[in-house]
Amino acid sequence: MRYLFLILLASILIPDIGRAQITTAQRPVTLFTIKAVDDKTGKEIPANFSVLLHSVQEKYTGANRAGEDYFNVKMYSSDTVTIETSSEGYYTIEEILLVSCDTCGFYQYTALMEKRVDSVFTDLKVNDIIKLEKIYFDQSKYDLRPESQVELEKLYRTLRDNPKLKIQIAGHTDNVGDLRLNKYLSENRAKVIYTYLIRKNIRADRLQHVGYGHTRPVAPNDTEANKAQNRRVEFVVIAN
Repeated sequence: MRYLFLILLASILIPDIGRAQITTAQRPVTLFTIKAVDDKTGKEIPANFSVLLHSVQEKYTGANRAGEDYFNVKMYSSDTVTIETSSEGYYTIEEILLVSCDTCGFYQYTALMEKRVDSVFTDLKVNDIIKLEKIYFDQSKYDLRPESQVELEKLYRTLRDNPKLKIQIAGHTDNVGDLRLNKYLSENRAKVIYTYLIRKNIRADRLQHVGYGHTRPVAPNDTEANKAQNRRVEFVVIAN
């Protein structure tokens, strides 16, 4: 009877153990793997990563280096993921995406990295005044011309990659015409650039805009060449 009891007990318990093992094995897992490539050549580059899983509030950091396995994170539930990627000589990028563990066991994210371009906006110190050399407006107007895009992007990237940087955007004119209208024109030209940066998600508390009209010339208003120097937009470093 004793042996019969043990056999019956084992027949009851063993199926339960088996079911528990199956349940564990069927738990969804997604291996979230990251790499970075040059956006022009497609060549893989070494990079550092920061990954935030929103719903579980877990953050992971890692890197990819030549000859090493890709950095990866195991996910056990679908989640919104924020990935920040940085690499020397490239602009830092941040992207947000939804990764579903219910539909895939493997997910590879590729960060397309853009090389830094030469820029005057480096080594900025408080009170530095930097002229925006290639900002163009139509005569007596404050509509930005398409040729201004390259310089505006340089300013945006400088602010994006230097989160402590705060600037004042200052518009200036020569002394030709109604001086009150010139001040209004300079204010609006500065404000247009301010608005451009706000739309690119630069925080408003990092930006100021002001128009000085003709009151701060950098050259005498005695020749057309000198007047052209005075018609300008600058930014002044407030903090960095």
